[in-house]
Amino acid sequence: MKKSIPLSLIGIVLLSGVSTGAILPLNTSTENHRPEAPTITGPTSVKVGTGYTWSYNSTDPDGDNITYYVDWGDVCGGAEWHGPYPCGVAIEMDHMYRAENILLINSMAVDEHGAESNMTYFEVTITKSVSLDMMFLRLFERFPNLLFVLRHFF
Repeated sequence: MKKSIPLSLIGIVLLSGVSTGAILPLNTSTENHRPEAPTITGPTSVKVGTGYTWSYNSTDPDGDNITYYVDWGDVCGGAEWHGPYPCGVAIEMDHMYRAENILLINSMAVDEHGAESNMTYFEVTITKSVSLDMMFLRLFERFPNLLFVLRHFF
């Protein structure tokens, strides 16, 4: 008993070039190079509860678009992906820290073909912000009769 191959299947094989070996590579470049590790510029000391801006920049030897991976170092922000952006163009990202600490911002650049740069680390010291309202509140908590004394003078 003979088995027959449908003509449509033969046509697909011939059109795809499988039988002739005529498939050409889509990308004729020899190699994709990884981008440079991003530079991070911005404040190294910040206050809790205040938003700040950091700038990220990376270049790619092939001129590929770049996506930035950013881990702010705190549990509140988590890791984020931003992009893609043209290579060599500085981008700005905002973040607010919620607890005092010394943390590292971790960032890397990934080009549009998946090549990853080395990681960049940027240390940030986060301190408590002290406002006058908080100072007076604490003062009145420690000395409840202070308000009566101050009223006497004013």
